[in-house]
Amino acid sequence: MAMKHITTNRSSREDAESEALFLSIGEGAIVTDQHGNISRINGIALQMLGLSSEDIIGKWYPSVIQAEDKEGNKIPNMERPIMEVFLSGKPIFRRVYYQKSDGTRMPVGVTVSPVIVRDIPIGAIEVFRDITEEVELENAKDEFISIASHQLRTPATVVKQYLGMMLEGYTGKLDSQQQEMLQTAYEYNDNQLDVINDLLKVAQADANQVRVVQKRVDIVELVRDVVEGQQAEHLKGESKIRLTPQTESVFCKVDPLHIRMVLENLLDNARKYTPGASSVTVEIVLSPQNVKVLVSDKGIGIAAEDIPKLFQKFSRVHGSLSSVGGTGLGLYWAKKLVMLHDGNISVTSKPDVGSTFTLELPRGDY
Repeated sequence: MAMKHITTNRSSREDAESEALFLSIGEGAIVTDQHGNISRINGIALQMLGLSSEDIIGKWYPSVIQAEDKEGNKIPNMERPIMEVFLSGKPIFRRVYYQKSDGTRMPVGVTVSPVIVRDIPIGAIEVFRDITEEVELENAKDEFISIASHQLRTPATVVKQYLGMMLEGYTGKLDSQQQEMLQTAYEYNDNQLDVINDLLKVAQADANQVRVVQKRVDIVELVRDVVEGQQAEHLKGESKIRLTPQTESVFCKVDPLHIRMVLENLLDNARKYTPGASSVTVEIVLSPQNVKVLVSDKGIGIAAEDIPKLFQKFSRVHGSLSSVGGTGLGLYWAKKLVMLHDGNISVTSKPDVGSTFTLELPRGDY
C-alpha cells in the first residue's frame, strides 16, 4: 500500500511539473491527440487568438483555428502543418496567417512536432509566435527596393546620359579643361550607379526577391565568353587572363545571367588587386559531382584573419592598394547568387603571393 502511495504521488508530481512547464512556454502552444483534437492549450495561445479554453479544448484543430496564406486564401486542412506532421512523422516549420476571434489576421511562425511513444504517433505539439513585426520589416524592405529603384537609380541614369551627350559633343566643342571636368563627373556618376545597383541587389537578396531562371548551360562556353569580355579591361593594366579548361564542355543547370555576374566580379577583383604586368589564371576543373572554376591572381593577397570577412556585407579588407574602390558588397552578393544554385565560393590566399577564388557548382550532365 505504501509503495502504491509513493508511486501515485510521484506520478502526480511529474504531471504537475509537466503541466507547469507547458504553461510556462513563452509562445503559443497547442497539443492535439492522434485524431487532431485539441487536448491542451496555454494562456499565451488563448490570448493571441482571442479565445477561451472552453472554445477550443476537445475541438478538432482545423475547425476552430482558421489558417490562411499570404494572399488570404484558406489553407486546405490536409496542408496544415499540424496535419502534415501526422503524415510525415517529422517536425515542420511554416509561416501562415491565423484568424483571430475578432476577424483580424495575424502572421505566425509555426513549428509542429509529432509526439511519439514506442514508435507510435499519439499526437502533436504546436508552438507558434506572432511575427507581425518581422513581416512589417520585410514589407518595408520591399517598399524600399521599389522606391530606391526609381528615386535613386533613375535620376543618376539621366545624369549619366546628359554627361555622355556633352562628352560626345552634342552641346558644342569642349576645350581640354571642360573635357577633363566632364569626364571626371561621368566617372563619379558611374561609380554612384554601381553603388546604387549593389545596394539594390543586396536588398533583393536579403528580401528573397532574386528570381533564378535555370537553364542547361555549358560552363566552359560561359566562362570563355566572360574572359573574352573582360580581357580588354585587364590589358589596360598590362595584365592578361589565361583560361585553361580541363574539358571542352561541361553542363550545369544554372541561371546564366547570375553566374556571369559572379564570374565578372571574381575577374574584376583579380584585376583590381593585381598590380603591374601579371596574369590572372582561370581554370575549369571537374569532379564527379561538381564543376570548379578557379580564378587565381598574383596580387597583394589576403591575411588569414581577414578571409572570414570577405563574404560579409560592407566588408573591406585592408591592403596595400588603398586606391581600389568598392562598396564591400560584391562578394556578399556573389555568394548569395551561388548559394541559390546549391553551389559555393571559397578562397585561399597568402599576403604578397596571391589569391585563388573557387566557384563550385553541381554538375548537370543530362
